[in-house]
Amino acid sequence: MRSRDESLHTLVDDYRQARISRREAFKRAAVVGIGSSAIAAALLSVRTERMSAAGSSGPGTTLRRLQDEPVQGGTLREGYDLDFSKMDPLLTNWYDPAFSALYENPIVNDPEGNKVPQIAESWEVSEDGMTLTLHLREGLTFHSGAPLTAASIKAVYDDIKEGGVLNGFFAPVESTDAPDDLTVVVNMAHPYYDILNVIDTGYWSIYNPDARDAAEAEEPGSFGQQTIDGSGPFTFQEWVPGSHVVVNKWADYPGSIVPYFTNQGPAYLDSIRWNFIGEAAQRAIQIENGEIDTLRGPAAQDVERLRSNPDLNLISLNEWSGYIFGVNFTRTDLDFHEVKMRQALSHAFNREAIVQGLLFGQGEPLYGPITTADRYYTPDVEQFNQYDPELSKSLLAELGWTPGDDGIVEKNGVKLSFAMPVQDESFNEQLGTVIQDQLKQIGVDVQPQILDRGSYFGALQNDNPDSYFFYYLWPVPIDIVTLFVGSATKGNPNWGQAEVAEVDAAIEAWQNAANEEELAAAGAQFQLAVAETLPTIPLVNRYAFWVSRNNVNGYLPHQYMLYPFYNDVWLS
Repeated sequence: MRSRDESLHTLVDDYRQARISRREAFKRAAVVGIGSSAIAAALLSVRTERMSAAGSSGPGTTLRRLQDEPVQGGTLREGYDLDFSKMDPLLTNWYDPAFSALYENPIVNDPEGNKVPQIAESWEVSEDGMTLTLHLREGLTFHSGAPLTAASIKAVYDDIKEGGVLNGFFAPVESTDAPDDLTVVVNMAHPYYDILNVIDTGYWSIYNPDARDAAEAEEPGSFGQQTIDGSGPFTFQEWVPGSHVVVNKWADYPGSIVPYFTNQGPAYLDSIRWNFIGEAAQRAIQIENGEIDTLRGPAAQDVERLRSNPDLNLISLNEWSGYIFGVNFTRTDLDFHEVKMRQALSHAFNREAIVQGLLFGQGEPLYGPITTADRYYTPDVEQFNQYDPELSKSLLAELGWTPGDDGIVEKNGVKLSFAMPVQDESFNEQLGTVIQDQLKQIGVDVQPQILDRGSYFGALQNDNPDSYFFYYLWPVPIDIVTLFVGSATKGNPNWGQAEVAEVDAAIEAWQNAANEEELAAAGAQFQLAVAETLPTIPLVNRYAFWVSRNNVNGYLPHQYMLYPFYNDVWLS
């Protein structure tokens, strides 16, 4: 990432050249850690330059006044590097950017990482850590006009606990009460310090439970696909898998109380259209040509070119993500239940070569389960999983695997050969091929199977695959990785059927932490257990990049939310 001095210089230059407004400059300064006084002083110097050159009523001042005034209307066209999942918080495989437009949460994160109000006006955790109380805004409704009350949130939380795709996060929650229309009380079975990090994610977005029940009764699976009833500033128009998602402005939106939003009322935009662009090279081309206005996930090799384009703005973030590889513990004939086998596979991966070759340096190796961007990261994991193919071969030999005539190792007449589902997207396909090639160097034959997104998730969840290769994305990465490796979630999303006592003990410590100190200690315990026993094998982390054209204002991706909000966005 660029230094603060370089970022300040870039912001001031963009402001001087009328590429961004003053308001936009302040917001972007907050993202990169530049203080408000520093950016204010810098922008004042530019204003002084303009006044000296043109006078206080000259053309420079007029241009700035026009660009500072939000424009109503228009459609924002955003390129997206993934195909879209069904937009049902309860059962979706993956939540996508439209969640930020269609749904809201009781609390969200601001650009500094602080918890701030959205549906809830305030909240408190009891001294004993056993209850979380949310105090809701009055007069809120869903898109349908149905009231959004404490009973709505209780019903959503009850749905999640009973059958949510990520209900493991709610295991410590004993019950949820709604003593009146504006109060929600979440009761814990034990102290659960992490609860606030859970309920501000997309899987805990608040939908109208009555509308969901009615849609599912009429046509199972239709909510989030044909019908959506949330409380965000946009309403659902259509979802075409493999192509696009469209949402429209909700004219009756009651407004927002998120403190860092400039626009507290209905959206400026008429609509947003997210286009799936599966071919990585096309993402950069389309935003350069003006076919789209904003973009998530350009190809790594295109980042520097986009950064230097004066028509574009690029934001770089340390992503809370990781590519992981796993094998199915039930394939005992392939020794996947043996830690030495998993360590042999891990030592075959040249992670630094992947970062340099596929990510063009725009990422980092993962030696443990989470990225260095996370505040709980421990560098102690770096003693594990270093590239050492000779050690890989030695560990395989210790387990009785010997090379066959074709170079693939075998044991008891069984070759170490298996399939690996891979999502149909250019980078995933490239990384799948690299995994295949690097494992082949130690005599392991893995066969990538390229699948569309729906089939890919179907294979992971229903087919009990021999192995998997997955990219996770989550604002508190330990939370999500626990689901891939804990025995309580075997089958889905613990697709490897992993069961490791040391890992389960670390998860229990994490979920029982009563304060920040205990949470940090449990986080380190968890990372070390995973790095050594490898219920899933970490590969690499890629940085996150968001690009916008100069006509896009109020667009603010930041480190502490997976996707930007669209309340402030307008097109000039």
